[in-house]
Amino acid sequence: MKAETRLRAVIALLLLFSIGVSGRLAAQGGQAPPPEYNELVAAYKLQDPSLRLKEFERIKAAYPNTPYREAIEASIQDAHVALATTLDDVLALQRDFLAGGQGPVRLQKPVAMAVQLLNHPLLESFDHSKVLDIALAYRAAALRAASDPASYEGIPQDQRDFFKTNILSAVELLTARAYLNVGDTDKAMASIEAYKKSGGATGGNYFYVLAGILQATGKSAEAIDAYLAAAAEEYNDAAAKARALYVQVHGSDQGFEAAREAKLKALPFQPEPFTAPTVWKGKAVLAELFTGSECPPCVGADLAFDALIETIPSKYLAVLVYHLPIPRPDPMMNPAGAARAGAYDVNSTPTVVIDGTNKSLGGGGRGASGGKFAQYRGAIEPLLSSAPGVSLKARATLAGDTVKVSYDFDKTVPGAEYLLVLVQGEQEHKGSNGVAFHKMVVRDLAVLDPASPKTAVFDLAASEKTTDAYLSEFERIYTRIPGFKWEVRRNALPRQGLRVVLFVQEKATGKVLNAVVAEVK
Repeated sequence: MKAETRLRAVIALLLLFSIGVSGRLAAQGGQAPPPEYNELVAAYKLQDPSLRLKEFERIKAAYPNTPYREAIEASIQDAHVALATTLDDVLALQRDFLAGGQGPVRLQKPVAMAVQLLNHPLLESFDHSKVLDIALAYRAAALRAASDPASYEGIPQDQRDFFKTNILSAVELLTARAYLNVGDTDKAMASIEAYKKSGGATGGNYFYVLAGILQATGKSAEAIDAYLAAAAEEYNDAAAKARALYVQVHGSDQGFEAAREAKLKALPFQPEPFTAPTVWKGKAVLAELFTGSECPPCVGADLAFDALIETIPSKYLAVLVYHLPIPRPDPMMNPAGAARAGAYDVNSTPTVVIDGTNKSLGGGGRGASGGKFAQYRGAIEPLLSSAPGVSLKARATLAGDTVKVSYDFDKTVPGAEYLLVLVQGEQEHKGSNGVAFHKMVVRDLAVLDPASPKTAVFDLAASEKTTDAYLSEFERIYTRIPGFKWEVRRNALPRQGLRVVLFVQEKATGKVLNAVVAEVK
């Protein structure tokens, strides 16, 4: 079982705890973590449960006052379960762990125990009918706890529905897995459909279970597609199962890698088609995303922005994506991204800013991308029918290493900044969050003097050199990873696929008055 799967079990166990503590464990924010943070991260990555157990017990003893104590104890129990060789041993360990606990833990524990059971490395050797009975008993316990107001003690009132929905949707997906394990595909499909209907995220775990059901019912082509969707998140052995089934259907694996890459680049949801505003007065909305290729919760926001780019023409929407070293260093970072993060006081990823004033935090995995897309588009579309605060035009051409930009505007707005941004249409880079293709990556930025001649230049070679120096300085002063060195630098700029974005923003309010996008020709 992958470390990521074990971590999900811990997160499922202590969902509220993870919001506060493992959120820091993910190191999304800018505050330095406690000294045991790096040791915990390393322990989570250990594949051997005996080594993982030993390391977590050492950390628990070394840091008796750690804020991660509950997560450490859950991880110790998880390792003990993984090492158990019989179903009876698993159940004995789980009974001990289930005892006690107040508030949300009463609801979380049965779900986490079902995750442990169904993820057990020896699951195939266990009595499948008994496993189903146990999983259904955990489901019933979770449902009972969900109906008890005491299960929500300590949870802010406005978060209780979210908490309950996530737990109950997880119950349905686990139930689908339990039914699939005994070969009851009808009940498995009914449960996975209930999961989706309840608002469960269609991430790697969902597609993996769905693929198993489809394969068991002889729907091989659909199963391959679902396995590939799970493989896009590197979920368990989805890639190996997709390949094996592909060979079974096609007689060889020729074409498999192309299909896998196409799935990796494709959106995991079908975005609603865009309808242009009936009355458009020339206003383009500016959508800015602060993200990181080492940030797992950024995936949902990244893919949501990809969908915005695909569905809304640049005539109506200008997109800028900045890469930041949160939670870990990102080789696509540069001074332009740092400057804009400072302007908005951004210290966590993902952060989205719509037209300079609508700021939203938080993301999720691939399965959350559809919901994030709906959220962002819901903020964008009402703004499109408004009148622009200034009319803008821009044209850009490439000559050697120089991007020459000519622009125009109908008026100078007092108290506003005129900013010109150089953007790379797509950059291939796979960080730890699995996103391999990054769109509309900001590479350079210039603040324009509206009183000067309306031309500007980006020197690509100079920009590359400046960013390289910036990365070198970061490498020199960065202390959160001892001895950190870049494995790869993404300061090189292509000489095609570039764009420029011109926008005008009020200094006092942050409101973006208008924006325009021009391809570099």
